Order: sequence, then structure tokens, then C-alpha cells
Amino acid sequence: MDQSQEEKLVIRRSVDIYVSLALITLLGYLAIDLILPFVSILLWSVILSVGTYPAYAVLAKWLGGRSSLAAAVIAVLLLSILLLPMILIAQSIVDSVATIAERVANDDLSVPPPNASVAEWPLIGEELHALWSRAYLNLESVLQQFAPQLKSAAGSAISIGTSLLFGLLQFAMAIVFAAALLIYTEPLSEASGIVARRVAKTRGAEFLRMASATIRTVSRGLIGIAIAQGGAASIGFFVAGFPLAGVLSVLVIGAALVQFPALVIIPSIIYAWSEMTTGGALIFTAYMLPVLLLDNILKPVLMARGLTTPMIVIFIGVLGGTLSAGLLGLFTGPVILAVVYEMIQIWVRSIDPGDTVAQPGVASEPGD
Repeated sequence: MDQSQEEKLVIRRSVDIYVSLALITLLGYLAIDLILPFVSILLWSVILSVGTYPAYAVLAKWLGGRSSLAAAVIAVLLLSILLLPMILIAQSIVDSVATIAERVANDDLSVPPPNASVAEWPLIGEELHALWSRAYLNLESVLQQFAPQLKSAAGSAISIGTSLLFGLLQFAMAIVFAAALLIYTEPLSEASGIVARRVAKTRGAEFLRMASATIRTVSRGLIGIAIAQGGAASIGFFVAGFPLAGVLSVLVIGAALVQFPALVIIPSIIYAWSEMTTGGALIFTAYMLPVLLLDNILKPVLMARGLTTPMIVIFIGVLGGTLSAGLLGLFTGPVILAVVYEMIQIWVRSIDPGDTVAQPGVASEPGD
């Protein structure tokens, strides 16, 4: 009877454990399912709050310790700096697409004649000049020839426009969440430290400090400069009357994130010299060249230390983030990969060089 009662007790406790685990798993699944749509927004809000915390701390001190007011001021500044240029870029893209659609509907779509200098461009000059000339003389035949590609491009343009609008909404929500995180910085920091120590014990605090420092470095020295270059370049594109100026501005931001803004700015200068008057092209070039070199001026000011993360990691983060999360991923991707890379570096450096792996079949000497 004692053995039977003991078996029943074991079975009852096992069932209790299984039921508890099932309920915890179910609650965890439901919680993750609810949070999943906001993961990218939460990540971006954490990046914004960590990156702007030094400015928030100084501002809160100036305002006599009124943290809520300081967070509200930071939120307004972020909305002005980040959201306003994005709204202008998105509006430019929508207006450009609408203008093209209206001209197609009215059978009023035409292409200006190409400049003779286009044929002298390296690699693609002659082919581009020939295609451009055909489009100028008979645009309809060229459109029919490239109809499948144009249809695909139109679908992609609509998708990009929708993604931009959705990204703007996500930006706004992320900025609001970031302001809330700034208000509760101290309790959140304490809770993060406890979780880090539970996960990594003695190295948890070091990982947490490294993650914060990397986020600040990448957000200020990479994302901040990219947005500054994209915003400055967009002014030049809009003032010069470039077609699809909003698209070019987004491309400048993306190229600046991978440290190659010249990929967009140099071709735009070449286009200006082929399509604009000499005076206009000269003014545009005189404006865009300092924009191209803007990162060399801002990096020493905005970065507390050099960015040690290899550019290939940043490049993969930009591409992977954009493909997986759209506009927000363009910025969160490189930050996340940079943090992971730095954590791996710390973990590798923490390994004792004296540690050796036992070789199969080789016995250790006494005292080793």
C-alpha cells in the first residue's frame, strides 16, 4: 500500500507539473503572438531611448528634474528630425507616381531628348543613349517592348509606397514608446541588470554596458549621419527639380548606412551635368560635394569612439533588416547585428588562453 500510494503521489505530481508547463507554454505563446506585431517598433523604441538618453538626462536636469516634460521634448524633437523628412520623401514618391499615372491616362507622357554627352558615359553610355533616343521619338513602342518589366516595376513602386506609409506610422509609434521608456529609465535599467545577471551571471553587466554603448555609437555615428546626409541630399534633389527626388533621398540614406553615399550622389551629379544648364549643374555640384563629405565632418563629433564593427556586418544588417522589416529594419538591422557582433567579441576575448581541449586518447599528466 505504501508503494501504491507513493506511485499515485508521483503520478499526481507529474500531472501537476505537465499541466503547469502546458498552461505556461500556452500563456507564453499567447503573449508572444500579441507582442509579435510590435517587435520591430519595440526594438526601434529601445534604440531611440538608449541613443537619446544622454541628451534626455541633460535636459531633465535643466528642467529641474521634470522627466515627463523632458521626454515629451525629446519626442517632439525626434518627430521633427526623423518623421518630417520621411513624410516629405513619401509625399514626393506618391506625387511622382500620381503625376506619371495621370500623364499616362491623358496620353501626355513624353521623354525629353537625350544630351549628346550621355553617349560618352562609360560602359552603358551608347546603349542608354540609343534607348533614350528611341523613347524620345516613339515612346509607345519602347513602353510596349518593356511592358512586363514596367508592370513589375509599377507593382514594386506601389509596394514600396505602402511600406513607406506603414513605416511612417511605425516610426511615430516607436517615438512615443521611446519617450515612455525614457520616463521609466531607472526601474527599467535595474530590471535589465537583474535579467542580464540571471542570464550571464558575472558577465551580464558587462554585456549590458556593451550593448548600450554599441547602440549609442551605431545610432549616432551611423544612423544619425545617414539621416543627416539623406536629408541634406533631399534638399538638393527637391530644389534642383530631380524626378523621383524622394526615392533618391531614401537611396542616399541606404547608401550612407553602408558607408557608400557616393553610389547615389556621384551619379546624381553626372545627371545634373547632362540635363541641367552649366550654372545650375555647377551650383548643384557645389552643394552636393559637401553633402558627400558630411560623414567625415560629423563622425568625430557624434561618435564617442570609432565604430569597430566590420562594414560587412553593417551591410548584411541593412539588407536583412530591410527585407525582413521594411523601413524600420533599415535602421534596426545594423544595430542588432552590431550588438551581436560585439557580444561575440567579448565572449571570445573572455576565454582563458590557457584553456585547452583534451585530445582523444591522450591522458592528462598529474597536476595539469
